[in-house]
Amino acid sequence: MDKLEIDERFIEAGKIAATVREHFKKKNLVGMTVTQLCNEVEGMTRKLGAEPGFPCGVSINSVTAHYSGELFDDQTINDDAVIKLDLGAHIDGYIADTATTICYDPDYQELTLATEAALNNAIKAVKDKISSSDIGRVISDTAEKFGFIPISNLSGHSIERFKVHAGVSIPNVWTPLGSSLRKGNVYAIEPFLTVKDGSGQVVDGKTKTIYMLTRRKKTGDKKIDELIKKIWDTRNTLPFSPRWFLDDYKKEELDRMLDKLVAKKIIRVYPDLLEANNQTVAQFEHTITPTENGAVILTKI
Repeated sequence: MDKLEIDERFIEAGKIAATVREHFKKKNLVGMTVTQLCNEVEGMTRKLGAEPGFPCGVSINSVTAHYSGELFDDQTINDDAVIKLDLGAHIDGYIADTATTICYDPDYQELTLATEAALNNAIKAVKDKISSSDIGRVISDTAEKFGFIPISNLSGHSIERFKVHAGVSIPNVWTPLGSSLRKGNVYAIEPFLTVKDGSGQVVDGKTKTIYMLTRRKKTGDKKIDELIKKIWDTRNTLPFSPRWFLDDYKKEELDRMLDKLVAKKIIRVYPDLLEANNQTVAQFEHTITPTENGAVILTKI
């Protein structure tokens, strides 16, 4: 195997993320609430020696991404759910990002298998200096072969310390302008596929469960400035869930402060993403690093 030119903490975070993913992939999730599942995933990540890279995502059916446990509302996982379980682990800011689809509806088993095949085929194509556009072509070709369509306005991404989404995008379709993937760097490849009746795009929903501090700035409000410091001290600029601060604040108070910080553009909020035609979506994701001869999967057991 080629010698890896990345920080060892990426490798360790990848092992932890993979262990957590595989544990919950085998667990019966029916009857659990989304918040319960997110808390268990994040708790296991911490127990294994890392922190969550971002709030655990549990996006069901046509909800495609960015749905985590909520402050006020919650939902229960049913026995016909198609769940995108998206999780990350970080060690001192070195992040591994991975996802799997857990399909309880037999009508979408083929979609699930096709999406995993798209990921596997994309990774097989990776080597030093490959264009991200070529990876997108592999994903869309695989989708077409199975009779499905990729989500064109979601993409994989490069990962840097304390940056889940760094500068490089890895599309799920071919694009004329691609970026070269280079050894020594870390990337997440994440195909999203939907059925033929889907639009192949996602739109913003109304549910907001994931936030990120974009800058440190005093507001003059002692309580809010205290919250900013807590976020910085525990998350730096990594995404966070309001759930993680419920030991310090009441739900309503926390919600109010976050709204003010979003309005001041000190915090960014990520709404859930919905398939535009309300069709079910599947997702698979690995974090990889290119080598001269291929790719090493960091989030593989």
